[in-house]
Amino acid sequence: MTEENTEFPNDLLESVRDALERKIKLTLKKMVKLEVKGDKVENRVLALATHRVYLLTARVPCKIEQTFNYLDIQGITSNKPTQLLLEYDRGQLPLKLGSVEDADEVVAHIGACLHRICPGLSPVKVMKKLILKPPERMATLQSLWEDQVTDMGPCGGFSHQYWCLCDHLGLPFKEEVQWDVDTIYQTQDTRELNIQDFVHLENRDLVAIIGVLEYNQWFTKLSTKDYKLPTDVCEQILRVVACSTRLEELVLENAGLRSDFAQKLANTLAQNPATALHTLNLTNNTLEDKGVSALSTQLAKLPLGLKHLNLSKTSMSQKGINSLAQALSANPAILTTLTHLDLCGNSLRGEDLPNLYNFLGQPNSLVTLDLSNSDCSLDQVCTSLLRGSVKNLSVLNMSKCVFSYKNKEVQPSFKQFFGTSVALSSVNLSGTRLPLEALKALLLGLGCNPNLSEVSLDLSSCELRSGGSQILEGCIAEIPNISSLDISDNGLDSDLSTLLVWLAKNRSIRHLSLGKNFNNIKSKNMSQVLDNLVHMIQEEESPLTSLSLADSKLKADLSIVLNALGSNTSLTRLDISGNAMGDMGAKMLAKALQINTKLRTVLWDKNNVSLQGLQDVATALEKNHTIRFMPVPIIDAAQALKANPEKTEDALLKMEQYLLRNHETRKYLQEQAYRLQQGIVTTTTQQMMDRICVKVQDHLNSLRYTETNVIQEDMKVARNLMKDARNSKRLLPNLYHLKGSLGGVGGPCIGPIQEKLESMAGELARVMDEQLKTLLQLMVETAEGVCPHVMKRSNLHQELVKGSTARITVPRSFITKTLLEQSGVDIINKISEVKLNMASFLSDRIVDEILESLSCSQNTLAEHLARKGQPLLHQEPQPIEVLQETVLQPEAQQQDLNLAERLEEMDTCVMTPKSKRKSILCRMQRPVSAAFELEFDLDKALEEVPIHEEDPPPSPPLDKKQMYFGELPNVEAQKLEHHTKLRPKPKKRSKPSRAAVRGCPLSFNSSIFPRSLSFSLSFLEQNILVKVDEGVDEFFYKKITKLSFKRPTLRGFSNIQEGSEKKRESRKSGFLNLIKSRTSRSEKSHAAEEPLSPKSPLPDHHETPPAHSEKPPTPEPTVEHHSESEHKSSPHGVRHFGVPVMGAVMGRDLLAEIRAKQERMAAHKVGKLNKSLLDSTCKSSTCHPRVWNKCQMWVFFQPSLNPPAL
Repeated sequence: MTEENTEFPNDLLESVRDALERKIKLTLKKMVKLEVKGDKVENRVLALATHRVYLLTARVPCKIEQTFNYLDIQGITSNKPTQLLLEYDRGQLPLKLGSVEDADEVVAHIGACLHRICPGLSPVKVMKKLILKPPERMATLQSLWEDQVTDMGPCGGFSHQYWCLCDHLGLPFKEEVQWDVDTIYQTQDTRELNIQDFVHLENRDLVAIIGVLEYNQWFTKLSTKDYKLPTDVCEQILRVVACSTRLEELVLENAGLRSDFAQKLANTLAQNPATALHTLNLTNNTLEDKGVSALSTQLAKLPLGLKHLNLSKTSMSQKGINSLAQALSANPAILTTLTHLDLCGNSLRGEDLPNLYNFLGQPNSLVTLDLSNSDCSLDQVCTSLLRGSVKNLSVLNMSKCVFSYKNKEVQPSFKQFFGTSVALSSVNLSGTRLPLEALKALLLGLGCNPNLSEVSLDLSSCELRSGGSQILEGCIAEIPNISSLDISDNGLDSDLSTLLVWLAKNRSIRHLSLGKNFNNIKSKNMSQVLDNLVHMIQEEESPLTSLSLADSKLKADLSIVLNALGSNTSLTRLDISGNAMGDMGAKMLAKALQINTKLRTVLWDKNNVSLQGLQDVATALEKNHTIRFMPVPIIDAAQALKANPEKTEDALLKMEQYLLRNHETRKYLQEQAYRLQQGIVTTTTQQMMDRICVKVQDHLNSLRYTETNVIQEDMKVARNLMKDARNSKRLLPNLYHLKGSLGGVGGPCIGPIQEKLESMAGELARVMDEQLKTLLQLMVETAEGVCPHVMKRSNLHQELVKGSTARITVPRSFITKTLLEQSGVDIINKISEVKLNMASFLSDRIVDEILESLSCSQNTLAEHLARKGQPLLHQEPQPIEVLQETVLQPEAQQQDLNLAERLEEMDTCVMTPKSKRKSILCRMQRPVSAAFELEFDLDKALEEVPIHEEDPPPSPPLDKKQMYFGELPNVEAQKLEHHTKLRPKPKKRSKPSRAAVRGCPLSFNSSIFPRSLSFSLSFLEQNILVKVDEGVDEFFYKKITKLSFKRPTLRGFSNIQEGSEKKRESRKSGFLNLIKSRTSRSEKSHAAEEPLSPKSPLPDHHETPPAHSEKPPTPEPTVEHHSESEHKSSPHGVRHFGVPVMGAVMGRDLLAEIRAKQERMAAHKVGKLNKSLLDSTCKSSTCHPRVWNKCQMWVFFQPSLNPPAL
């Protein structure tokens, strides 16, 4: 009976392998009896792989009768020693085995495989039911499983678990997932599984990837961001939360979750009392009050509490916040564990938040509190924090909140909180409108707090203005603990001139943001403000290292700061983006960068810089060796690329090259290189070694009854080599992490090296050689302890030492260069690199020796079998601990081999170092993504379409008119009619409130006026507005108005009368005095209002002076002509100048009479003007233009009147 169970005929064995298509590696095979009906039994073959059970017929050809995954097992029962009942989800298998040992071996194998798939769970728990009689069998198996130590592989055996789960769910196995996890994740040493890395796959593939976390013990964090999770993926995440005892962080940001997910998550947490979840981030999901309330109920019951809770932007209201805060207060564990609470972006308007204030007022462990953009009450929050969070709170973000004090005085608790906080490091009040008293209390509280240092204070967009500037001036100079201050966008404007003086006296502020405070500064005050800023940054012992002038729109004024930048020795970071400085500003920046040696970071986008500016900065960077971070000005570069793409790209490329030159990495990341070595080379080598060990074990099983001494000696050698092969998995880690090596800073070999850094290069080289030789000896001795049998070979020890001697030599030139140009850190890093190379070489060489020895041993055993002529005993070894590559190969790549080729592959295959190198190179290449396979190639598809030619049937003749698709059918045209065109228009109830006024250029007869006067008048005509003695305000002047596309500003005019000092004095007060001097009420309304200047926006009433004319024009055409010209020329719309029309009551006659009177007054004034000009000409016929300018008068003519001919 035992012979039948343990030995298989060769034809039956080959038939079993053919039935499994040779892609499954079997680890255990048994001949069993299957109970059919009653006491009837039939012979079957029970084949066990690392993931699945197969039951096949015992006749050639074999067929698979039943198969199921180990994860499908519902229970195993053995009431009799040789009987087994395997229960799975689709049925059960009643089996009889040859002996108790065979039955226990089958159960032990299944448990071992389950333990590898689910390392964190007991096989009994995974099977759900295990009954063995007598009970001693159960105890033996449990002790066996507990003592089992297996190497899970990269990332806790993720690839094997993923393969088993895909087989369990009936999903295709993706090789790219295995490669990404085993290579990228292993190299980065990360324990976060990011769904974003696999969203290019199908949803069912995501389900399998996430499902692995139910069993995997490596990954502790599951995250995704800005990806809408499908329903099936959400359900799988909930199953992971319900089953996993290792998942600690769940981050699902902007994943399209609703309130129902929050309710299901609460139920899931209730099902897993052993959950290790301590971080929950559901930000930017529409959970609403319903979902948050359901989740809060379960959060109150978490036995281990939470560390990080982020429910920002979840559409919560006061109701949801109160229920959440009540749950947090009810859980004592949360009060001691919760360090980060983020509730920003939720509507908390109002004061009805008693539970939140109660939670914040209890003694808690909050380190970070974010209630920004929630309209929460700042003063009440600070009052609550004073009672509960003074000792631990470090970051307080209350931006875009409100200050809800009702009395004029601020509560003392507000100031007391900032004065007694112990750990506060960041206060963000951006966008919160602070009363002046609150600002004063805040600054005084921080200033008198001896516990704080390095506080970052953000007061941007708080509308401080002049009052806030005065508060800052009085307090900021004496505050010793503010390291970063942001007062941008506060409308400070001209108040900055004084504020900067007081900011310069503060000795603790290292970062200062002043952007968006220069928009309303007058030009005469701008230079003073910027001069004070330059003085502050140019101080010898200035503590300021970072300055931001972003979005200030300084334009050309920015050059004041840039000119002082070249010699600056304090600033290391400068932000001048959004200032529209243009190419000229870029040139100034380039000149400063050529001599500045302190700056490390410069931000300068949104400055209207073209190609020329980019080239100037690129040229300057060639001479600058200290700038390390200068982001590409994307907005400016995008515009330059449109105009000249080649030169712009060249300039940007030069910038990147120079920055790379300045920012060369000086530290070699050996740990990352080691993990990459372990993830690719070591894993591939061990897979090859496991395959050859399986074949050697087959030969050992077949020769175990042989008593010949030679064969026994060869078998002993083979067993020892297999032990070395298993131990070689730990060879590289043991060599690299060898105690007393050069890997750590505090290693014993570092001391002598550091002492010799200042010595001669030869002495340092000698010391390094001695240390490396000692290290080599230690490594060789360690290798002998790990793999003693293979190291006992006579020549291997000397061969390793000789082969390593050339690799441990550090060139003398490298030492000299390092001592002169770099530091001791680079030397230590180089030694670490050599150390990794040595460990890799030793490990690689020893593994090659093991592979060759195993291959030779396999050939020797195969020769013994061939001489003896005995069949192969197929008692398989223990399950292979590394995922087989042949299992992972797609089915299309498996080629059928004939019997002779398969026997040759099984018996005579030799694993050589060359084949190992080839496997490693293939391993380094990432498989083609499934996303590329889904792409449709039209050309390739057209090539595969068969050509089928067939004569088309004759088409009926068509009219030519029918050939035009766009032609409309012949429909009788109907004439469109305007039914309201002949309807009488209603009379206008009102007319424009201001009559049209036009200015005309001066025209004089050059034959009468002298040459100098004609030149002056022509100069006045061309320039329209000429300033006369700037700064003298005794005279009021107006611009001459022309109807053009750009309307000059009307400043009014006054009568010009030579020698009339009284009217000259009256013009000082502007047109208001002229309006008061008029006697007609209707004449007062005949004016055009226009502001005099930005300083004094007083209305400017333009009144037409009376004049006499022989042919005054009619008013109606004048208005129409002016209105038409306004529409055509003015870009700002129509503006009417003149008399406002009264209404229909006054009638047309009254309006005509008023306008005629105005025309006569204007003509009279023009006559007086001409007379005065003639008189002055007669007195001085040779008037110089400069003398003419000193007359200090402006001439304004009514456009409808022409000066009389002279």
